[in-house]
Amino acid sequence: MPIKHTVRELVLKNGARGLLIDVPGTTVASFSFCFRAGNDYVDKPERQQTAHVMEHMAFGTNKVFDNPEAFSQEITKNGARYNAITWDRDMGYYVDSALMEWERILDVLKMTIVEPTYKEKILDAEKGNVREELTGDLNNYGRMINQRVYRALGEELALDSKKLETVDAITTGDIRRHHKATHTTENLRFIIAGDLGGNRDKIIAKLEAWKLPRGKRLPVKMSHYHEAPPVTIVRKDMSSVRFLLTLALNRELTSSEQDTMGALNHILNGTFHSRIWGKARSLGLCYGMGSHTSSDVSGVSSWDFYGQISLANSSALFDLIATQLSKIAKGDLKDTELEVAKQYALGGFEMRGQTVASLANWYGDEYFEKDFIDDINNSPKYIKHTKLSQIEALAKEFIESGIWTLGLIGNVTKDDTKLLYNKLQLALSSRGTEL
Repeated sequence: MPIKHTVRELVLKNGARGLLIDVPGTTVASFSFCFRAGNDYVDKPERQQTAHVMEHMAFGTNKVFDNPEAFSQEITKNGARYNAITWDRDMGYYVDSALMEWERILDVLKMTIVEPTYKEKILDAEKGNVREELTGDLNNYGRMINQRVYRALGEELALDSKKLETVDAITTGDIRRHHKATHTTENLRFIIAGDLGGNRDKIIAKLEAWKLPRGKRLPVKMSHYHEAPPVTIVRKDMSSVRFLLTLALNRELTSSEQDTMGALNHILNGTFHSRIWGKARSLGLCYGMGSHTSSDVSGVSSWDFYGQISLANSSALFDLIATQLSKIAKGDLKDTELEVAKQYALGGFEMRGQTVASLANWYGDEYFEKDFIDDINNSPKYIKHTKLSQIEALAKEFIESGIWTLGLIGNVTKDDTKLLYNKLQLALSSRGTEL
């Protein structure tokens, strides 16, 4: 069971909203502050990495500290760990610390979020670090095929190679404008977790004193997916092939539906005795693969099958994937398989939420995007209530949507990709024909 905790939503007078997760008896405090301030909200597309560069400068200089080294020494002097992360939609600031210094850490976060000073000499260094990060990402083949597949389906994603081209032009003026436009109290969501229930009023008073403009909650950029041809990226230096098969829906999944798909993914790829990965392992076809379902507030959901395989074994593996997808579409699932998947998920629930930070992460997943409090203790109910008919209906919806594609990266040709794509065609699109 997750460690004992209570969750309260705080709606501040200045428009900021967040959760106070009281975890009695713990000696750790966890802070998460999230703004819709990612690359989607940059005002100049030709400087698309402005948000990313700003994130790199986040724990840098401010009204108190003149250089990042001094600021780092201040944050970490009692063992605290900190980070900032940028996505296309969000920018987050995170600190985990000893409970004894929660008040000091909240004041340090105020310096970072409310009082940054973006200096030219720091900008040049961090632009260099962003270039290094993005250059390294060009060797991340899984990331590369993911970007290309989702772009093919209709997602407005910038490729890492294009992101690199936008770094040089970014100025401190760009960063200050982006901070002013996005770092407002209405646009802020936060989670503070730990044995802090007795300090609720003090926390509220501190946060309400932050001098940020009120602003507004920035809207989510909506997405819409469509069917797409296969994607091939040739990398002759690769000795194996990475693949990504993505099926999509133009709607969000509920929490219950995501648990439902979790059960199916376990049946297909969760263990050495699973239908696809387990069978492939037993035949010596594939060392590693998996499947995952995700849903986004932008109005889309996806079901991904991914892995790495030799080209010689790829045909047999894709025969297996196509066969199992065809069986699922026809309702060929067993109650015994579902019960095993439920038992596995319930056991996983018992191990979930055992730290303050893991609780903050759980609640942040839904709260930061939807202002929705997804009580972790509801998970067993969702798991136990999952029915075979629900799995079959949801899987069939994905399979019959016709919105899907396959991507390969490796020492492959377009004909190699077409061959595997065509193996999936009958299972995934009754209205499609071979390429």
